[in-house]
Amino acid sequence: MNPGDIVPLSLQPHVVALSFLIAFFGSYVALVAAARIRASVHDGVNVRGFVLIAAVSMGGIGIWGMHFIGMQAQRMPFEVGYALWLTLLSAAVAVAFSGMAFWYVGRQAFSLGRCVVAGVLAGLGVAAMHYIGIGAMRMPAMFLWNVELVALSVAVAVVSAIVALWLAFNVQREWQRVAAAAVMALAVCGMHYTGAAAGVVVCTTAQTFADAQVGGVALP
Repeated sequence: MNPGDIVPLSLQPHVVALSFLIAFFGSYVALVAAARIRASVHDGVNVRGFVLIAAVSMGGIGIWGMHFIGMQAQRMPFEVGYALWLTLLSAAVAVAFSGMAFWYVGRQAFSLGRCVVAGVLAGLGVAAMHYIGIGAMRMPAMFLWNVELVALSVAVAVVSAIVALWLAFNVQREWQRVAAAAVMALAVCGMHYTGAAAGVVVCTTAQTFADAQVGGVALP
């Protein structure tokens, strides 16, 4: 490829499917933890442990893990590295904002107002994690952003987070929990791939056939 060439958005379906599964399992564990948070608040039991489990499973696995697996779904004609500290920061943001959202909703009796406030907080955290993660990428290319799609991805993140928190604190039966985890996973993936479509990758350094890589990853 030559400088100025655009890398087409081309996704590997099996990696996309894997990213969905990661988001699904992370969401399911978070839903189980949310049920325990709800029960613990009702019984007057300390909820910190369950909040931590929900934060790590939803933010760390369901969102952050899905994001970086989803990044590997994009076919790249060169090796992509990730700056370690920005990558760790993106993980910390995902876990911290998820934890704050679960704690805020779960510490008192559930209400739609608290759900919306926490959902906005969590959604902005998800969006921040995504774009910090993008910023951690090290490659011979740059991003040109579609502002409208970036805004749409943030809106998807916020709405998805509100819906996810409502489901987390209102589903009761096992089949409902599984269905809710699938909905949450679709929402997380929807935000990620909308954000991926918002950035056009433009090559900045000439790449020969010998230099080309597909899906390479490094943490410098």
